[in-house]
Amino acid sequence: MIVVATVSLGGCASTTEASATASEAPARVVTIKIPAPASEIASTWLRFVGYSKSLGYSGPPRADVLLPAGYNPHKRYPLIIFLDGLGCNYATWAEGGLDNPFDHQGAIVVTPEGGNGWYTDWWNDGRRGDPSWESYYLDTVIPTILDRYPILPERRDHALVGISMGGLGATYLGGRLPGFFGSVASLSGFVDPQSSGALSAALIQGGMAVTSFTTQNGDSDPDPIYGPPEGFYADGHNPVLLVKNLQHTRLFVSTGTGVPSEADLDYFSSRFNSPVAPRSLAQLQADTTNEHIIYPMNEPYHSALVAAGVAATYQVHTGVHADPDFLAEVKAMLKWGLFKPVVTNPVSWTNKTVATRGQLWDFNYRFTNPPTQVVRFKQFGTTLSISAAGSSVTITMANGCAIHASTPATVHLPNRDPISPRPPERVGHRACR
Repeated sequence: MIVVATVSLGGCASTTEASATASEAPARVVTIKIPAPASEIASTWLRFVGYSKSLGYSGPPRADVLLPAGYNPHKRYPLIIFLDGLGCNYATWAEGGLDNPFDHQGAIVVTPEGGNGWYTDWWNDGRRGDPSWESYYLDTVIPTILDRYPILPERRDHALVGISMGGLGATYLGGRLPGFFGSVASLSGFVDPQSSGALSAALIQGGMAVTSFTTQNGDSDPDPIYGPPEGFYADGHNPVLLVKNLQHTRLFVSTGTGVPSEADLDYFSSRFNSPVAPRSLAQLQADTTNEHIIYPMNEPYHSALVAAGVAATYQVHTGVHADPDFLAEVKAMLKWGLFKPVVTNPVSWTNKTVATRGQLWDFNYRFTNPPTQVVRFKQFGTTLSISAAGSSVTITMANGCAIHASTPATVHLPNRDPISPRPPERVGHRACR
């Protein structure tokens, strides 16, 4: 049983690790507000967060938080961030029961607002923002969760999960913060915004913009999300081209084939009292069409993972883009396990990005100007190489020392101490030696 409540985001009590104790308190969902800086998410983007105004709301972005049975604010818990899909809002998964399987996982599960924003800082003619959903998650949502709730500190205890559009967010943002998330899962994920069978990048991304209500929100840019469909900014947000960013992350990927399962037929039959009712057939057809888009994205994504030598569990099943299939995927993912041992400080890694600033394992980076091409960071031991970015870069270590270099560059990193995922604003006041 899950109890639903609403609270305002407040201060955080001090916490210490403690062993689990029995409690009769059930798991419960609370709704919190996670305000976004005005420069990241304008309030207008919350008016249309579903396929209509029906799921919109006023005020700052919200999040549903599932607190486990017997929740004790003085005990630390694993964290699952559960990203919503297109046409949903922060409450959709809880209202549809998709978080019920998490009830007894002993983890804190947070579903923040996705806002039909594709988990991206929108290109918008090079402004790289307005809205800035990517920065909102990395700079505001995750630090707020860590400040507000007692979360275990180890990488193995942090998982990023997403369905549909949320699968795109999980596979992309997991690579933006590889030292924090130990496991990433994409369930019927929209993992290739540049190709899906016969659908071109231009057609896919045009559809992404339309379904995000760009016109209603006053955004008239012809390619608002990624810019040119085959351009560097689109490349730098495509999980298929960024698979090595998850090289040291446990990865679970599942997809339906677009063929309705028995569970789908039973679901639509009971929902509309007849399997051949017009609304039943129309919804089933729509969900079948959606999975016919999703499945051809996941096949090349899996192939790219294999080609890059990135280990992943890949499951294909009969089913469409509907709740029964999502629920089955969630259960399969939980059986796979989200909190198993992972590498904490790899000797070597590669990460590609178009972000102006961010965190990679044990350092923060900030380019003086936004990159004009996809940038590759590659580390082996204490040697870090950075490809050409069209800008100089500052690397800030956990101890506060900084390295400033023109790109391309090869630099020596003085230590390998982990840092917490806080906004990478600090610039070192002394040079690294």
